[in-house]
Amino acid sequence: MSRSPTSSSDAYGVFGIGQSNVALSTTVIREVVSLPHALTPAPMAPAYALGAFRLRDELIPVIDLARLLQLDDSQGTREREDQVAIVRWHNGHFGLRVDTIHSIAHVSNDQLQPLDSATPEHPPLTPAAFTDGDRLVYVLDINALFELPGMMLARQTHHDEADGTDSREKSTRKSSAERALLIGCGDTQLSLPADMVREIQTMGTLAEPVMDVSGFMGTTMLRRQTLAVFDPLALAGLADQGQPQGQLMVVVTVREQPLALCVDQVIRMMTYHREDVMTLANTHDHHGAALSGMIHHPELGESLLVDAARFAGNTDVLTLAAMYASREGQKTTGEVPYHRFAYVHFDAAGQFVTPLEQISEVIAMPGKFTTSSHADEGWTGTIAHRGRSVSLVDLRALLGAPHNIPATDVLLVASGDYLVGFMIDNARHIEYIDAPADSLMVRWRGEQERETPPIEQCKRLIVIGTGAQKRIMSVLCLETLAALLIDRDAECHCSGIDTVTLGFPG
Repeated sequence: MSRSPTSSSDAYGVFGIGQSNVALSTTVIREVVSLPHALTPAPMAPAYALGAFRLRDELIPVIDLARLLQLDDSQGTREREDQVAIVRWHNGHFGLRVDTIHSIAHVSNDQLQPLDSATPEHPPLTPAAFTDGDRLVYVLDINALFELPGMMLARQTHHDEADGTDSREKSTRKSSAERALLIGCGDTQLSLPADMVREIQTMGTLAEPVMDVSGFMGTTMLRRQTLAVFDPLALAGLADQGQPQGQLMVVVTVREQPLALCVDQVIRMMTYHREDVMTLANTHDHHGAALSGMIHHPELGESLLVDAARFAGNTDVLTLAAMYASREGQKTTGEVPYHRFAYVHFDAAGQFVTPLEQISEVIAMPGKFTTSSHADEGWTGTIAHRGRSVSLVDLRALLGAPHNIPATDVLLVASGDYLVGFMIDNARHIEYIDAPADSLMVRWRGEQERETPPIEQCKRLIVIGTGAQKRIMSVLCLETLAALLIDRDAECHCSGIDTVTLGFPG
């Protein structure tokens, strides 16, 4: 029987695992559920990491407490209907598999019996115990749990994992992950919301501006289309920072109007959270500013986030962009709009292709990594990269291709809260194909039956272009493969390919 609460007691949820009992503070317990099905094996994780399941559209990784605490040395999968305590911690959720749900116990500090001398560097998993009726209950230290290698936390943020904020306060923070393209203009870094960005190109010949509009630098040609080119610093209300001199342009779409931003450097895509954007005391309220605020990234430093809504409210910019788009439309009436398709060519005991937009980054294969306990499933191990854990999988093994040389490159693919690294022989080059936007056709998709291996479901045969410029390409959709390896029940599609119609162009 659980104790009655007192003014100085703390509440604990008491769970049974095997012949033992453990307790967690109720401040971190969200709910207790039964597993709806057998779990998908977890990539690159030890035996106590059982896998993941979906709960109200959220992917929950599950830890087997009995195995974690070395109370069970079994290696097999657990049965469905097992009890799982869903725990909140540092803006993420994970599940603890237990045998029994006993009670809620209210325990004062003087009733806790220390079991070990904890140190800040290595706190014990069970630093104390108490009695609940005739049960001896071990208190689980959630901080020590997260220090274990291979621990899988479905994090909703990547920037504040160690900021020391109280966990209960942080767990109420809404998930609002967004993407932005980080660009450099002189000494200033700007972040462009990803929804605005259409493509990145080398700046062509810049024609002088024919009218005096703040930020207007002139015009340039891109695939037979005239684009108005602007200084992003001026549009952001930072004209005093100087004008970019770079040879790159970022083509953006604002209210369906294409225009180009002249930049000195394109750094990379990054993830941020709306609640992390710091308001600017002066620029944000300036009449001409088009900034939401400042983002601080632990690796990339500070950048000013462009406010897409304010950007779209600049009537001078929109008028110029629309004027050149309309003028070009009059000259090219009847012409088919073109699109630049981009693909990464690579070797993995054979030559393969995947859409560039699915690749987060290409890195060299590290010399050392933590070995996986699921090598028989293709998972090789794990590495740390840019503050995140990367699950390594040997793509050559998944393809069933014989190989006897170490991988030299890794293709990083983001899949929800996970980052999967596909080990390959080498990344060869990026190919850009300029073709009519509607010419991409899918002639064949891999077998899509649920029991089909993920590697077969991610194969596509596509056609791009028309006439003598027609290209037929065999594509591996690594985005789909990553999602299915993590969760076989995942609903996914191949970005840049599966949005088109299955067909046979003439």
